[in-house]
Amino acid sequence: MKIAVAMSGGVDSAVTAALLKEEGHEIIGITARFLPYNDINDQIYKANVNDAKAIAEKLGFKHIEVDLVDDFYQNVISPFCSEYLRGKTPNPCIICNRYMKFGKLLDIAKNMNCHLIATGHYAIKKNNNERFYISASPDVKRDQSYFLYMISQEQLRYTIFPIGSYSKNEIREIAIQKNIPVKNKPDSQEICFIPDNDYISFIEKNTSNLPPQGQIVDISGKIIGHHNGIYRYTIGQRRGMGISSPVPLYVKEIDPEKNRIIASTKEELNVFGLETANAFDMKMIISGKIKAKIKCRSTQSPFYGTIERHNNRFLVQFDEPQSGISPGQSAVFYDEGNDVLGGGVIEKTF
Repeated sequence: MKIAVAMSGGVDSAVTAALLKEEGHEIIGITARFLPYNDINDQIYKANVNDAKAIAEKLGFKHIEVDLVDDFYQNVISPFCSEYLRGKTPNPCIICNRYMKFGKLLDIAKNMNCHLIATGHYAIKKNNNERFYISASPDVKRDQSYFLYMISQEQLRYTIFPIGSYSKNEIREIAIQKNIPVKNKPDSQEICFIPDNDYISFIEKNTSNLPPQGQIVDISGKIIGHHNGIYRYTIGQRRGMGISSPVPLYVKEIDPEKNRIIASTKEELNVFGLETANAFDMKMIISGKIKAKIKCRSTQSPFYGTIERHNNRFLVQFDEPQSGISPGQSAVFYDEGNDVLGGGVIEKTF
């Protein structure tokens, strides 16, 4: 079988290729250039693509490069900045998976007559009567199922995750045993297009019309300070608010229409439910009311709630109050077997 492997130059995609090659498949490694052209990004890309080429040479398969810089900016970077300016906290990795890795890259693989595309994600693909869905990796710390809930049935049909059932330690061991060139390469931790993790500077450099200063108010509406732009704040934030108070205050809500930040005590941060802006089904078409486990961040321990569909939105009522949940994040639903049922981007909490 002819399989395209998305290659970042890291150990996960390297072992993915190695396992498939060992099974006798014809492999084509694809490294995509996503990041805008500048000195820092050029250095990062050159190092990664050189690693990918070294892996391909070591394992004996073809490797190609593709330029998707413009597509990445349009589909990932620009919406990321726009959402922050609207007071939301988006997850660009989820969007990248849907539109780039399993969108543009999959199209490229199909055009090369590949039967499948493989990635180094820690997630398990399952199939029930041609209904494809994703289940969480047994390696809880590395599980990436949260980032994949938007992938369509058509995309999943042509996708495989060869290392999904392995732990990270096992993948390192395989890389060492096979003497793969990147066996000791450290993992990347931050968002790929913000390597220094400075979101504020990145948004300021990539946005022409930044929102102005505005008010910080308490939950009664009393003005208690001023902010330097709502994009500088996230729900649950305490530091950097620049206000004095006898008790610690946190960002409870960001109001883009009134250009203000609502602050509260920690106890007042709790919310009891959420509504999504859209609805993505995976294991099943969600209808009526269902009980499920919910994650609003990839590293979060799941909590329980009741999910009800309203046209193309989900209304979620939590069993217990939660804090630190922000519009723009994704709410992803799991069953007791850790299969992904579906999810949506959070529009508001209540």
